[in-house]
Amino acid sequence: MIPHQEGSVSMPGVNEDITRHARVRISYHDVHGNLQTEESEGLRAVCHQHEIDQLNGLFWIMRLSRLRRERLIKRFEKVSRGP
Repeated sequence: MIPHQEGSVSMPGVNEDITRHARVRISYHDVHGNLQTEESEGLRAVCHQHEIDQLNGLFWIMRLSRLRRERLIKRFEKVSRGP
């Protein structure tokens, strides 16, 4: 497992540490319908997990504790209001 600063273009200006697996193996069908398997580690593994979460309807802030999520949302509201 590795901690990584995550954020999203959906919530610009805020990010938070999320712990994710350091290595993953994913399977998918390519544009020709062929089953492919790929292993990744580090930042690429984190990106794969972030994007797969989104495909499954899980926004990254849901990986935070309720307290950390609420604090992040308040920070985002301040940032998005501007000075």
